Amino acid sequence: MTSNNWRLARFAFVYFNSQASIFLIPSLLASSNYQGIAGIVFGSLLSLIVLSAVVYVGKLQPSASWVEFGKQIMGKGLHSLMIFLLLVWCVYYASYDIQNFVLFFGTNYLKGTPPWFIQIIIALVVIYVVSRGVKTIVYMSDGLFLIIFCSTLFMFFFFAQKANFQMLPALVHYFDFSTFFKNTLATFSVVTEWVVFLFLFPEFQCGKGTFQKLAVASVGNCLIVMVGWIFTLLNFSPHYAKQIQYPFLEIIRSMINEGLLENSAPFIIGVWTASMFIHCAFLIYVATKCLTYLTKGKSEAVIIPTLVVIAVAIALYYAYHLSAYQKHYFSFAVVLIWMLIECIPLYYAIVAMIRFRKRPLHRKETSQ
Repeated sequence: MTSNNWRLARFAFVYFNSQASIFLIPSLLASSNYQGIAGIVFGSLLSLIVLSAVVYVGKLQPSASWVEFGKQIMGKGLHSLMIFLLLVWCVYYASYDIQNFVLFFGTNYLKGTPPWFIQIIIALVVIYVVSRGVKTIVYMSDGLFLIIFCSTLFMFFFFAQKANFQMLPALVHYFDFSTFFKNTLATFSVVTEWVVFLFLFPEFQCGKGTFQKLAVASVGNCLIVMVGWIFTLLNFSPHYAKQIQYPFLEIIRSMINEGLLENSAPFIIGVWTASMFIHCAFLIYVATKCLTYLTKGKSEAVIIPTLVVIAVAIALYYAYHLSAYQKHYFSFAVVLIWMLIECIPLYYAIVAMIRFRKRPLHRKETSQ
């Protein structure tokens, strides 16, 4: 695969966009009132710290995977524990993706369809995509990048048509520190999944310019979330917006007679669906690499189906226990757990800077 930093940045944009634009905005609207912007900005800025740690660790041995050389930094036992935690997190997060599919299509387009049927279809697609390798996932995101970018600008242009801009002064007149703190952590937990990019660096040229280009993707997603949050607020007001599960879809429906937007909903939903598939498939890919390391390559042929089946089983439980899903998905405890896992590169970077300050990381271990 021809590798470059801009391809990595495009993949980052698509990977983060599916979660941030669809699910972070409703979460912030439910708790922030007029204070969402501050949380989005500061949460995104904090994520750049973790990104710098990811790039630093990736540069220690650019041609090797972090899974291979990480034990030289943390020690074999602690490194295995980190990989196990990341494995569990990836599978559990993938189950959220699958359940989100069920909720979205089950409540909007496939009413009456059993959740297990939708989940089986998703599982088969994910298994196929992951089995094709990371090249397929990255190339899919490359093709989607321009479509997502242009369709987002298209949506924002029309969302501005009915926005009540007289509400804008309220964005700077209210401030509550506890709300700001929770919004910052919620944003940070969604836009800081950089740990999974450690599994891409052997495929890309991690070097000069990597951080800057990935930071561009991060800032781009931050702007999309911020503008999307503002237009949702200006179109629906903070009180009604809290009750909306999919704000972008509701804005489109409210403009259904506006000609150009009349048939745009299926297109926008298709773009979002493709980006969500990439997110879910890449999580399973990372989980596969983690489990392969922990099992030393044994039973590698059945690892992908096994992990997908586990994710589907968790999603199936949530499909029939929606109250538990809502409680877990939006709980502050989950935000803290997400942060704990997503900061793994920061732990490695700190230890590596202390242990290898005066001597380079030994490279013979990577051949094992």
